[in-house]
Amino acid sequence: MPSLVKAGSAQAYSAAMNKEHFNLMLNIIRSQPWLEDKTDELKHVLFSECKCNTSRQLISDIIERFLYINREENYQLIESLASEIIAKYSERESSTLITAMGAGSATDSSQLVAYTLKPIMEKKKWRHHAIINNFGDVYKQYKKTKHNHIVLIDEFVGSGQTVLGRVDSIHRQLKTAGIEDYSIAVKVLVSTEFGLGNVTAAGIDMTAQRLVKKGIDDYYSSGDAAQYRDLMRLIEGNLSTEYEGRAMPSLGYNEAQATYCREDGNAPNSVFPIFWWAFNCDGEDRHVLMTRAMGDA
Repeated sequence: MPSLVKAGSAQAYSAAMNKEHFNLMLNIIRSQPWLEDKTDELKHVLFSECKCNTSRQLISDIIERFLYINREENYQLIESLASEIIAKYSERESSTLITAMGAGSATDSSQLVAYTLKPIMEKKKWRHHAIINNFGDVYKQYKKTKHNHIVLIDEFVGSGQTVLGRVDSIHRQLKTAGIEDYSIAVKVLVSTEFGLGNVTAAGIDMTAQRLVKKGIDDYYSSGDAAQYRDLMRLIEGNLSTEYEGRAMPSLGYNEAQATYCREDGNAPNSVFPIFWWAFNCDGEDRHVLMTRAMGDA
């Protein structure tokens, strides 16, 4: 009889846990319907890589904070960005140069934004500006057309470090050539509040159509946030520490703790790597909720 009682108790506990796990996943999917087709991946992160209820709850809370942008919403954001550019430069169309944040020949989501802008600007009867897909060609374009009001565009800004580097590079390009009469502004679809603050603190004119908060630091007191950062790093212990010489960006690149993803998009490396880093600590492929090309890791 005692063995039967123990067996019954174990079954009851297992059933209770299964129900608890089911309800946790159900609540997450209700808040983020785009995860409906990723139940296996969600289950893996929550119940294979999280070893306690506290870590599972942290991951659940962070997922529920994500800004998810579908295709239609992304197009609407680009339309809003176009309208903002036109309003700001309405008297300077023939001297406005829009450039993607991308560099060189590497593919980049900023180039997708630039390409999508082209027909939108035409529909709005803007025809005398210039659009290029490589910020490194700003001076080359200036020499040809004298467009000197530069608008850097991108899909997403995490820590803001890339923006700072791009703006500094453009300043060097133009000042080395002896050009003083120009302006630079940055306009993106989505940014972290942290990244926007870093850029504007440097005196750069930047706007974003949507803002997201840091997934941990902006939701807890400083003491609790420190504990949750440590817990996230513990969860990240399931991940490989590097890929082809690139370090796994703990808490997201520059600890941006970004909570953003786009339908069909390449997840920014500013996002918590637990959601997109492709390899576990044994070097094997992981089940990931979001995809990032590891060549960009």
